[in-house]
Amino acid sequence: MLDINHILVVLDQEHPEQYALDRAVWLAKATNSDLTLMTCAWDTYGDDSARIDEATRHSIKGALSQRAQSWLDSLLEDRDVANVTVRTEVHWQKHLHDGAIESIRNTDFDLVIKGTQPHTLLQRIFTHTDWNLMRHCPAPVMLVKSATPWKHNRVLAAIDSTSRDTGHELINDNILSFAEHLADHFETDLHLANAYPMVAVAFAMVPEVTAPDDIQKYITEQHEEGCAAWAKKFNIADDHIHIGEGDTDVVIADIAKETEADLVVVGTIGRGGLSGVLIGNTAEALVDKLECDILVIKPQDGVRPDIS
Repeated sequence: MLDINHILVVLDQEHPEQYALDRAVWLAKATNSDLTLMTCAWDTYGDDSARIDEATRHSIKGALSQRAQSWLDSLLEDRDVANVTVRTEVHWQKHLHDGAIESIRNTDFDLVIKGTQPHTLLQRIFTHTDWNLMRHCPAPVMLVKSATPWKHNRVLAAIDSTSRDTGHELINDNILSFAEHLADHFETDLHLANAYPMVAVAFAMVPEVTAPDDIQKYITEQHEEGCAAWAKKFNIADDHIHIGEGDTDVVIADIAKETEADLVVVGTIGRGGLSGVLIGNTAEALVDKLECDILVIKPQDGVRPDIS
C-alpha cells in the first residue's frame, strides 16, 4: 500500500526563502512522516583533485561542511518541528541533485521536496538542479512554488488518457495512485485533467493534406472515453474530469487555476540531453506555468507495482 513515511527535503543555500522546508514540515505533521534535510558543500580547493596538500584540503572541506551544517541547524530554530523526527545531512557534492541522489541511495525515501523559482533558458540548457531531480531522482519529486499554504488541499492529476504503451500506462497509474492517496488523506476530492491536440492547427500547417471528416470529434471522444475509464478505476466523479484542447502545459495550467488546485500531479518520461531542451518535457514546461505546487512522477518511481 502506498504511504508517505520518509521525506527528503533538498535545501538550496542560494534560495532566500525555504518554501520547501515549510511545506515539508506541514506534510510531515499531516502524514506522520519523518524528515531528512540535506544540502551540499563543495569547493575546488577542498576537493580531492585540488593540487594542494592533504591537510589543507581536509581543513577547507571540514570548515565548509560545518558551515553548511550550521545553516541547516539555523533553519530549524524558527520552525515548530515538535513531534517530527528530523535528521540533517551535508554531502560533499558540487551539484545539489547529486547530493540528493546520493542520499536516496542510502535511504528509501517516499517523497523528495524542493523549492523552485522561475527558470531561464540557459538554466534549462545547462540542466538545472530541478530538471535533474525530475529526470533522474528515483522517487517522486515535489517542487514548491511559494510559501502560501494549501487552501483547499485540492489535488489535480494530469494524465494522457489515450496512450496505450506500457510506459504511459504505468505513469498514469502511478500519477493517479499517488494523487488518490493524498486526496484520501486530506479528505478532499480528486480531480483529473487531460489535454488533447488541436488537429485543425496541425493540418493547417500541411495544406496539401486534407483532414478526414470528423477527425477532431473522433479525437475528442477518444480522450473522453479514456478519461472515463481512468476515472472509474479511481472513483473520480464525472464533474471532476476536466478535458481541454491545446498544448498540454497550457491546458493543464489553466485547469489548475480554474479548479483552484493546490497540487498538480504529473508524469514525465525523463527525456534528457539536447532533445529534452529542444523538444521539452510537459512536466518541466508546467513548472513555470503553474501557480501551485507540482509533484512529478516517473515510471521507475515504483509508486504502484502493477497496472491491474
